Amino acid sequence: MKHMIKLPALVLGLILLLTGINQKVFAQDEDISLQTFYDELSPYGTWIQDPQYGYVWRPDVDQREFRPYYTNGRWVMTEYGNTWVSEYDWGWAPFHYGRWVTDRYNQWLWIPDTTWGPAWVNWRSGAGQYGWAPLGPSISIGFNVPSFWWVFVPQTRIYVDRFPRYRSYRNPRYISNTVIINNVYVHNRNTYYTGPRRDEIRRVINRDVPVYNINRIDRPGRSGISNNTVNVYNPRPVRGLDNRKAAPRTVVQKDALVRNDRGATSSTRNRNDVRNERPQQRTENQVRPSARSIENRTDRNNDNRISSERVTLDRATKDRNSSSEQRALAARAQREQRETAQRNQVENVQRDAQQREQRDAQQRDLAQRQQRDQAERQQRDAQQREQREQAQRQQRESQQNQQREAQQRQQRDQAERQQRESQQRQQRQQMSSPQRTERVQAPQRAAEPRSSNGGSGATRATRGGRG
Repeated sequence: MKHMIKLPALVLGLILLLTGINQKVFAQDEDISLQTFYDELSPYGTWIQDPQYGYVWRPDVDQREFRPYYTNGRWVMTEYGNTWVSEYDWGWAPFHYGRWVTDRYNQWLWIPDTTWGPAWVNWRSGAGQYGWAPLGPSISIGFNVPSFWWVFVPQTRIYVDRFPRYRSYRNPRYISNTVIINNVYVHNRNTYYTGPRRDEIRRVINRDVPVYNINRIDRPGRSGISNNTVNVYNPRPVRGLDNRKAAPRTVVQKDALVRNDRGATSSTRNRNDVRNERPQQRTENQVRPSARSIENRTDRNNDNRISSERVTLDRATKDRNSSSEQRALAARAQREQRETAQRNQVENVQRDAQQREQRDAQQRDLAQRQQRDQAERQQRDAQQREQREQAQRQQRESQQNQQREAQQRQQRDQAERQQRESQQRQQRQQMSSPQRTERVQAPQRAAEPRSSNGGSGATRATRGGRG
């Protein structure tokens, strides 16, 4: 019996030892307390004792929809490269510290670490797509990443406010058509995987890419963007810190989770083990027949008392577990309601923004149409004015041509009249000159005979004068 009791304790000690070793491997000792993660993340999920990775954290989200670095968040460009800004209240931790891994039920588990980073992811690019996947605990950049861990979006959609629901059945094709992005940024001896560079993204999306500043705040909560600054919670470092002593206040064993999923509990098995051990103990105690009845009664009384105590303890444990489960369920329901309300609010804001964009686009289209119509009207008016002016010019030219032709005809007519008049004068002059000659010559001829006949002529003239 003593050996059987010591064996589980020994196994538990080995598990805790291995857990402490694994936890130390993943923590890089930057004087940040792991206890901060254990305490701050407890209200938002479950801490699980994993035999391989130590303490791991499972967020209270819908695991069918949840994807690290994809659900409820966005990418922005900072001095460290592409930085993830989460909308979860607990997003300051799992997306900037530690690694992610999936269990055999495809549930996402976070392994804490103390090194801050803008985002611990792999990046791929090609065929018009950007892809990224969380870095696992033993995964280096570009190697051994399960295909269903990857998410891909069109390169022009890298900086949208919220990504749509993702299905990973096309990932093998995307992976075969893309290559690893090896861009890094080194700061204070730390190397950060930055993803696609700013110049490349600016060329792809065809607009400027703002670079935000990282502001480390002292209060845990949701990361936020204010103007050109990203506010991210950063735990204060502690000098001389020993993270080996840090542990969650409430831890669930991974095996216990599996057993609970199968419908059995540890208390039930313990009761069965005790009941199976008692007959063997009573058989070993059968030494003297005279003391058998007394020992049997004592054993029965002890068994009844132990059974009653165990039943009471089991009932109290069940009630306590039930009340804690109810509180956890109530808290989870409240968180889901808040997340639903936040999603609805974000969706309403996005819908309003889309409607505003549509209205603005319609107004821009209307204004452009009006401008086009006005330009067309102005062009038509200008063409009409030009046609009218051309017709007027043609009309004026025709009138001027007609006037010139009329003047030319008048000039020709006048010249012809003058020429005719000149000819007529010449003809008259020619006709009048022989008559004058004859009138001048006639007296001369009449005087010539009188001079030749002598007196007779003079006599006739005298007679004539007389008569």
